[in-house]
Amino acid sequence: MPKTQFQSDLSLMLSDMETADPLYKPTNFWSSGFPSILKDIEALGIESFRSHPSAAFFYVPVYASNTLRKRGKFVLPLARLMSERKKQKFMRRLTREDRALDDYRIFRASSVKGGLDLDSVSENSAGGGERFEFGDRSYSRSMLNYMRALNLYKREVDSSDLISVLEIGGGYGTLGEILLKAVTDGFYVNVDIPPLAAISTYYLREVFGADNVLGYTQSRDMDEIDLDELRKKYRAVVLCPWQLPKVTGQMDLFANFMSFQEMEPEVVSNYIKIVQPIVAKHVLTRNSAVGKKLATKEGEVGVMRQVKSEFIQQEFDQFETIAKDSFVYGAENLSGSYVSEVVVMERRKP
Repeated sequence: MPKTQFQSDLSLMLSDMETADPLYKPTNFWSSGFPSILKDIEALGIESFRSHPSAAFFYVPVYASNTLRKRGKFVLPLARLMSERKKQKFMRRLTREDRALDDYRIFRASSVKGGLDLDSVSENSAGGGERFEFGDRSYSRSMLNYMRALNLYKREVDSSDLISVLEIGGGYGTLGEILLKAVTDGFYVNVDIPPLAAISTYYLREVFGADNVLGYTQSRDMDEIDLDELRKKYRAVVLCPWQLPKVTGQMDLFANFMSFQEMEPEVVSNYIKIVQPIVAKHVLTRNSAVGKKLATKEGEVGVMRQVKSEFIQQEFDQFETIAKDSFVYGAENLSGSYVSEVVVMERRKP
């Protein structure tokens, strides 16, 4: 049986990654999850990637309780034995739909008129997985995380002329879906390690069509990756990290959501050094203000050295922080042990 385009992209990425500079390879956090993600793709298929067991831990945030995710096939039959009222209450507890509704309410309450048209965005069903319907729109937890953070961005700057976004660690491409649905001539670039780069290529092609998304097989032999030229032909481009030194052109916004915190400091510093000259206007990040869990040894889930939101802001020395928040636009708990901070930065004037 011939390889699919997804399989071809992934195979080339994995092969090329073996000889890549360590600064562009998975760090300890991702190395620990790498085998399980690949195993799930092989066993369960890419078509259902958002439902894979490894996805919920590493790159597809969900609201569902651990009970539903791990023991759903045992507890769901119980719902059939309940009255309709008890069944609805039982299912809300399992799916945590109330938490999704709370995030949606925050998104709506914090929305800003004009600029980037977030009201027009609804999430595609490609890849399966968890989504909730509010009004006539569909949202995942990933999308609501982005939407709330984009409201802070809209509050602080004029987003009406936002056309292009460069993201590192974009997961399966949620931010790209938002931008390209909100902006008719929008252009999105995602830089990520495999297998995530292959997954986001697959997802964006399912949503916007294969001809509109440049994948790794097409770009790996380019001596120069000129984004200003590529945007004339494509709506989205997905690259692997070791291709970044070949990238030229300008993008309006750089984004990173909850992946710099999963890397080691020297890796983050290198990425920022490369992307700063490419970003014309703003930076939008959401990362931990207290740091990701430390691993006690290599191979254990966690980071060897923490990257915090403050460190990221310091490394973007060509930009200044104009807003940051974890209470409304990000997330935090009562004890302060979890603080996920959304930050908006603006390029310093000459």
